[in-house]
Amino acid sequence: MLGLGGSLSIASGYSSGISTPLDLSGCELWLRHNTGVEADLDTSDEVVDHSTAAGNMVDGDKIDGWLDQSSSRRDAEQDTGGDAPLWVAASNSVNYASGKYMNITSGKEITEGSGSDFTFVWRGTISGTGTSMTFFGNSTTDFWRINSGAKVIRTKIGGAHAVSFTESTALETDVLYTFTLTRNGGTIEVRVDGGSSTVLTDHQWGGTTGEDTDAFTVSNIGAAADDANGWRGIVKHAMYYTGALTTAQRNELQDWLKNND
Repeated sequence: MLGLGGSLSIASGYSSGISTPLDLSGCELWLRHNTGVEADLDTSDEVVDHSTAAGNMVDGDKIDGWLDQSSSRRDAEQDTGGDAPLWVAASNSVNYASGKYMNITSGKEITEGSGSDFTFVWRGTISGTGTSMTFFGNSTTDFWRINSGAKVIRTKIGGAHAVSFTESTALETDVLYTFTLTRNGGTIEVRVDGGSSTVLTDHQWGGTTGEDTDAFTVSNIGAAADDANGWRGIVKHAMYYTGALTTAQRNELQDWLKNND
């Protein structure tokens, strides 16, 4: 397990120089807040044809599709109503309640080769700290998650080797954060931006980096695998870039996300 991070940084802010996240090269997945969301069942399991595009989403609608805004068409799907995330009308958001998850369109799963560089980005809230919850995953040996207690963020990439980034202070519940996982030359790190009582600015979670060069497969959005360690909370954006974003690019993206919720 990696060492504890240092003191938490206080936000000073930075100015975004991008008009959308697509301005940063290599974006091959973007599930965007209040965009491309579709529902086929309402809260009573009655068949509906609702979407953000039509402007007729209703609170509690069961989401069966979230369309990728990149050119890759890696849409998120859920054909089982009982597993579908729910629409929250008050914030125009996708809510991953307990046991909910989505899959990437079959044949469009993310496969990063051994030693490749990549960046995954997640903007959302956690509704509690009593259980592990996953950003992106595929299996028990391919995931990026927050462990129970919300102090440890862990990866397993293509094998049993776990890399854990540990803080002494837990993440806050029901508060927006932007989480970034980057691999560059085999070195991986997690950055966290956001918070309320303690506001983090591009904070390196755990105050350190780790090493893992294995191939990484992602087929699930908000779960380690179907019905496994699902996300619990609001999801605003989920993104994937081929290549490692630079610090400047990551900061531009963090700033854009904070201003486009």
